[in-house]
Amino acid sequence: MKMIITVTFLGILMHAFAEECELMQAAKDFDSEKYFSIRRAYAIYSKNGPKENVCRLYKTKKNSDDTPKTLVFEDYKNGERPRKTLLECTNTPKTGSKGQFDVECQDKRTNGTNKIQLETSVLATDNKSYVVLQRCSKTATGNNTEDIVVLQRFKVGVEKGVEDYFDTQGWTFNKWISRENANCVKELKL
Repeated sequence: MKMIITVTFLGILMHAFAEECELMQAAKDFDSEKYFSIRRAYAIYSKNGPKENVCRLYKTKKNSDDTPKTLVFEDYKNGERPRKTLLECTNTPKTGSKGQFDVECQDKRTNGTNKIQLETSVLATDNKSYVVLQRCSKTATGNNTEDIVVLQRFKVGVEKGVEDYFDTQGWTFNKWISRENANCVKELKL
């Protein structure tokens, strides 16, 4: 009986910890001004998926108050039916955590009635060509999801800085979802 209780308790603990998403330390060389000057970036790899996470184009603009906003356009074919999404996201720096943000996104297809809350950490960047970005999101049902995505200015190839960061983490690209293997629409336009 004690064994059953112990196993049940351990299962509950593992489930609780699996649903938590803790931000990793941000890149030390993160420069907000330069980083938000990367005008356009394509998602090319995703650690945890789903596949549509690599079918995204990120475009950064400035709000009227000079704060950055990110437009995220997703164009993915689910079978024969295309699925399009446009999110407008506001990035608010976390106090005392350079390179980490609280992000609120509004789904423009629903006139902003659907909102998504995220926390992000810029794990690696050269502040001009590529970003390795951790995203922690909480769904409406209270589930936490984590993904790490590789963003870069070009859809083809991998920036040397991304390869170097993967090496330091012991990660291999063949275990990640790639843009090449997803059912993305070839030309994303935003």
